[in-house]
Amino acid sequence: MALISDAATTWSPSITLTTDEVWQNRKGSVFVSTTASPAADDGIALHENHAIRFSAGVSVSYRKEGITEAVIVREEV
Repeated sequence: MALISDAATTWSPSITLTTDEVWQNRKGSVFVSTTASPAADDGIALHENHAIRFSAGVSVSYRKEGITEAVIVREEV
């Protein structure tokens, strides 16, 4: 399990997945996107304890919503 705790309000660089993964938001609110260059209002909103599954080969970017700290957990499936 990998933790992401450094989410900013701007989009992260893309992470290309090598295996299928579930991303779960554990704290705060975040947006995730598979768009190559996501716009500021792009993405799928994940609130605390919401999760989404991504397939291997997909590139994922993330950003937090607001000023509250956000924590995302990445788990291989």
